[in-house]
Amino acid sequence: MTSYLIYTDDSGDRDSSFYTAMLVPVERWSKVLREWLKFRKWLYNKHQVPADFELHTYEWLQGKGIPVEEDQGHLINTSTGLRREVAEKALMQLSRLRDHQVKILTCETSGAVKSQAYGELVRVLDTELEKEDSWGVIVVDGGKDGAPDPHVKAAHRSLKLDARRIVEDGWLQPAQASQLVQMADLSVHCAYQASRKKASRQFMWEWYARYLHDLELTCGCP
Repeated sequence: MTSYLIYTDDSGDRDSSFYTAMLVPVERWSKVLREWLKFRKWLYNKHQVPADFELHTYEWLQGKGIPVEEDQGHLINTSTGLRREVAEKALMQLSRLRDHQVKILTCETSGAVKSQAYGELVRVLDTELEKEDSWGVIVVDGGKDGAPDPHVKAAHRSLKLDARRIVEDGWLQPAQASQLVQMADLSVHCAYQASRKKASRQFMWEWYARYLHDLELTCGCP
């Protein structure tokens, strides 16, 4: 039996909604964060991107944002190709987290209502935790205004109190303040592209299989 801190984030479009959970064993939390901070240190030393700059995958891969404000002409500010290389470097680091028993679970639902995908994620997580006699607390991206989807609480309260393995309601943590929520953000965007295969993101289609498949809590292969 173990206990997990479970970091979540969402992605999707008008046809599908996705939520990915990254399950971090509580006793491994500091080691997991340390592994990610090694990547952030490399990113600063190599490309001068500060560790407190939020790596929001959707914006990062579109070339939005100015990671290096003191040098507007810096290549990392302007090159989407370089940013793709950095994103893959981040995924390589995530793939190493299997050594720390980190697990990933993604749920997809049809339509654009992300609360449905979150509800499915909570339900599946609760079932899987019961199977291994474990417990978990979910950390939800609170966004810039500090407020999650209003249906988050409802998803948790729908679980049967006497049997549930997801403890408490979702805990809010804005992505810009949490390195681990940013890790979940990268993971869910890879899951989204692996499933939906948008033409403009063909370079991402195999990233989930290449870097994250071995971390899956339950294999989602057809």
